[in-house]
Amino acid sequence: SPRLTRPLSDILFHKTKGNPLFFCQIMSSWSKDGLLKLSLHRHRWEWEEERIQSTELPENVAMFFTGTIRNLPNEVQSALCILSCFGATSTVKLIKSLEQAINTPLFQPLDKAVFEGLLIKHDEKYSFVHDHVQSAAYNLMKPEERCLYHFQYGLALCSGSMFSQDDDAIFTAVGQINRGGPSAVSNPAQGATIANLNLLAGKRAVGMSDFKSAFTFFDHGISFLRKNHWKEHYDLSLELFDYAAKCSFFIGDNINLKILSEQILTYARSFHDKLNVMYITVSALSFAAKLPESIEKGTWILSQLGEDIPVSSLDSDIQMHVVQTRLMLNQFQDSDLLNYEVMTDRSKMMAMRFLAMLETSFMMAKPSSQAFVTIKMVQLSISHGMSRISPVGFAHFGSLLGTLGNILEGYRYVKLAKQLLGRIAGSNEVAGEVLKVSTNVVCFVEPAQSTIEFFKEGFNLSMASGDLITAMECSIYYSTSTFWVYPSLAIVKKNVDNTRKMLEQQNHLTFLGFILPMSRTMSVLIGSDVSDSFINLITESALEHSLLDKNPLQWMILSFQKMYISFVFREFDILKHLAEKYFHVRFKPWTMTFVLSVQRFYGGLVSFWLYRQSGDSIWAERGHEAKLALSKWTESSQWNYQNKFYLLEAEDQYSNNDIENAKSSYTKAILSAREHKFINEEALACELAGYFYLSIDDKSTAVDYFTQAHEKYHEWGAFSKTSKLYEFVQSEFRFMHRESTQNSLQINAQNDLNQGV
Repeated sequence: SPRLTRPLSDILFHKTKGNPLFFCQIMSSWSKDGLLKLSLHRHRWEWEEERIQSTELPENVAMFFTGTIRNLPNEVQSALCILSCFGATSTVKLIKSLEQAINTPLFQPLDKAVFEGLLIKHDEKYSFVHDHVQSAAYNLMKPEERCLYHFQYGLALCSGSMFSQDDDAIFTAVGQINRGGPSAVSNPAQGATIANLNLLAGKRAVGMSDFKSAFTFFDHGISFLRKNHWKEHYDLSLELFDYAAKCSFFIGDNINLKILSEQILTYARSFHDKLNVMYITVSALSFAAKLPESIEKGTWILSQLGEDIPVSSLDSDIQMHVVQTRLMLNQFQDSDLLNYEVMTDRSKMMAMRFLAMLETSFMMAKPSSQAFVTIKMVQLSISHGMSRISPVGFAHFGSLLGTLGNILEGYRYVKLAKQLLGRIAGSNEVAGEVLKVSTNVVCFVEPAQSTIEFFKEGFNLSMASGDLITAMECSIYYSTSTFWVYPSLAIVKKNVDNTRKMLEQQNHLTFLGFILPMSRTMSVLIGSDVSDSFINLITESALEHSLLDKNPLQWMILSFQKMYISFVFREFDILKHLAEKYFHVRFKPWTMTFVLSVQRFYGGLVSFWLYRQSGDSIWAERGHEAKLALSKWTESSQWNYQNKFYLLEAEDQYSNNDIENAKSSYTKAILSAREHKFINEEALACELAGYFYLSIDDKSTAVDYFTQAHEKYHEWGAFSKTSKLYEFVQSEFRFMHRESTQNSLQINAQNDLNQGV
């Protein structure tokens, strides 16, 4: 009826001005896009009025309207021309600011353009009906005058009252000035003013972690500086170049980073003025997996700042320095440290920055010296006052104490580190780093399932502060930790894939080496394809030798993942070789990480199995070392480590033919894993119990445990593993007629194969 179709006919007339050709075309377009459709239920046509109102015109219809612009009144043409400088859509808020800034009426003529069908007014925005219409309005300006108009509008907006408070207003205004370019500058002093405006806009973009936009602002700011700017505007030049270099690093623009760094190193007036870009350069070396070079350059800079890192790798020297540091700290209560004096020495403050940045490089490539870096930060904080980096030092010191067996004391210092964040000005910038370190320590005290969620918070805080490297580290820790504690591999795979994609986008070779082995492990367990690039990575022997020399931590993780897969799939023929490679590293970290503690657990399980198969006592010793470590960790966190200790105990007792105690320990391991919600380790404990009972010829109990293991692996989502276990049970127990068990295994196995594929 006309009553129902009146709103649609009004829109059609507004958009086509009654042209029958355009009418047919636009109706066809709406139907194709699903905006206009026949309802079989209601026996009439239906349409989405709001979406239809905001749709662009088809191209040939837009071209028709383009020709009508020059027939409009001058004030409408002028308003459309101004609006076209700001893109396809502009907010009412922007237009109001612009109207006041240039003292020209805009709303009335723009509403006329809406009536003529050239603009759409919707949701507090004015939008051109098509790009062709915007282009036609923009072309009303002479090409040689366009840059002047952009420049004029940008400067006018900069004088507005909302400019300094509104990020969008800053970006829009400075963006308009930059479209005008240096050629629009009328006098030399104006160039420095505009460079300062770009510096302000770039800083705001950095605060939003939009480093690409920030770099664009800083780069434009540099372009507005005069030829002798290093002499005439030294402070402004140094700040612009420093920020531009930082953003170049974050967006992976190594060419511009090199150019900008060379400029700063050439024209900076003092060593201190070069330190920011030196910091970025050292970070870039680490980012590019050049860890030895990063450490060498970083320690040289520290020596210039009066801080040397000891070269000793003896445990006794490290423990002596730890004792000295603890004696220094024992003079203070936590409340004293929370209200401690502030560091003011500029050299010491810069040294703290470099020390904190080098922690990761030392941990991966030179772990024997990492403890000295940590101790140096704490001692500087006590001797010269707290800096914004001090919370990082205390977090690492807590981690260091934990590796020495003082877990609860270490737990105290990581809690102190988090408290310091709210007490020291500027320390929120390192909150992500503190959470990264402290969360790993807290996992040795509190339930891991809830604790690892703080890695996500660390990621968000690091991104907010512009610390991309720490954000990536937090993402890696979160993804790899969820593998060991989450009840669903499907969820874990999403986390790992997201982290891998982020690292690939950033082209961070060092960190990719940590996540790719886990990504492959996930694919193997689930039963999905493994990328060819990663297969090449893990089978490249030259790479392994390179990692052994340059990044032993990464080499150990790579070796562990291959050993883990061989262990899970019971591939004994290659397991011994892989285990020997893994234990060959003998990597001793001086920082606590939850993931490495789990690796220690699996290293113990592998060792006891190899001992039973080979009789070589070296494997028994390695198993006992792992059991001792798990025993200590269980004292501080039964939730996370009790089931692991019981399972190592069971495997040890099995290896020594202590049958009755082994039975009890397997049961304890299974019940503890179930109680503490480690479904993967419950599955593993059931499976290993099955092998144990099979070895003592109790096949009935063995098949029960294998069935439980199969169900838990299936629940976890390790479909390839369940299929393999099903094949083993079928071949080993084919003479046993236990219909319910066989049917359950067969149904699960078929489902697993389907889901894995």
